[in-house]
This record gives sequence, structure tokens and C-alpha cells, in this order.
Amino acid sequence: MRSRIKSPGAFTPALPIDSRRALTTCSNSPQLDTSTADRLVIRIHLTQQEPPPPPPRSRLSKPALLLSLVVVAVLLGWFGVRLFTSDAPAVRGAPDPQPAVSQTVASASEPRPPAPEVQPLADAPTSAVNEVIPDVPQSALDTVWGTVRVGIRVTIDKQGSVVETVTEDPGPSRYFARLSLDASKKWTFTPATSEQPRTMLLKFHFTRGGATAHAIHAQ
Repeated sequence: MRSRIKSPGAFTPALPIDSRRALTTCSNSPQLDTSTADRLVIRIHLTQQEPPPPPPRSRLSKPALLLSLVVVAVLLGWFGVRLFTSDAPAVRGAPDPQPAVSQTVASASEPRPPAPEVQPLADAPTSAVNEVIPDVPQSALDTVWGTVRVGIRVTIDKQGSVVETVTEDPGPSRYFARLSLDASKKWTFTPATSEQPRTMLLKFHFTRGGATAHAIHAQ
């Protein structure tokens, strides 16, 4: 390295201690020639820093590892059972669904028998609801010897009203026959479900003690 004249006040960089020792050694050595002394070799050894070691992997504890193995074994067993049950052959003796379907189709194609006709309920026997007794004066009853009998046939509609009257047995007196005919028109009977008209026979009895009447089924 060429020597430079130091001027007063000039700044001289400070060399490392190793470099100073090298310069001192080179100046004191008698075997160092001028050409070598003019050169200064500074060697700097840089130490390469090794990368930090990776963090240690966290290891599972023994209980956690055993629990994981048990869960895996349970899942494998469950899948195995599912596969076994799905691939298992049909149980012997079980009914074959195919014949049942064909039988159902056959039964559906067959004509069904007609439903039995619902028979209407029979009406209860006809009976009188309102009985009207003729109003006979006592003076007329005093003329009766024994019993005067009068028969009136009446026709009854569905509602139980009398729609027609016919003198079946007038008896010995027209007077009592007319009273019986007028009274029979006011009778009422039990209603019926059928439109078929019904017939009843009204029997009137006259005595000195008064008049009575009752209904019977006409033959």
C-alpha cells in the first residue's frame, strides 16, 4: 500500500487491532521486500449464523392417542357391520313381495261384487197420538139403550194426519155416526218414513155414561 503524507489535521481511520499487529509485523520483518510492504491485505472472516432449529413437534399424550385409536376402531367396526348387514342374504321363510304385488294387481282387476242394497228400516207400528172423543150432550146419551157402536176407517199420510175417512159401521143411529165421523178427522198418529199410506179403524162406543173410542189396525 502506497504511503501517503499525512497532512496536519487530516483524519486517519482507526484500524482494527489485528490489522495494526499485521502492519507492525511487516515493518519489523527484515525479509519483507518493498513490493510486499506496499500491499496490505485485510482478510475478514464472516461466520455464517446457523438457522434456528425448528420448534419441537408437539407429541400427543398417551391418553389422547389411546382415545383416538378407540374412536377409529369403533368407526371401522360400525362400517363393517353396516356392510355386513347390507350384503347379508335375505332371511329364509320371509314372504316374497313379488307374488303379493301380483296378487294385489289381480284382485284389483277383478270386478267387485255389487254392494248390498240397504233396506229401509221398518216403521214402528202405527199408534194414535191424539184421540178425539165426540162431545155428546147428556140428553142424547139418555136415549141410548145398551151400547151404540160405530166404526170409521181412516187413511193416514206420512206425517200421521188423517187424509180420508169412511164410515165402516154406522150403527143404529145416524146421529152418533155423524159425530164419530167428525171426530175421527181430528185424530193424529205416529209419523212414518215410507210414503205408503196407512189405514186404521176407529171404534166409537156410546152409552148413557158417555162416549169412548180406540184405534185398531184395519184388515
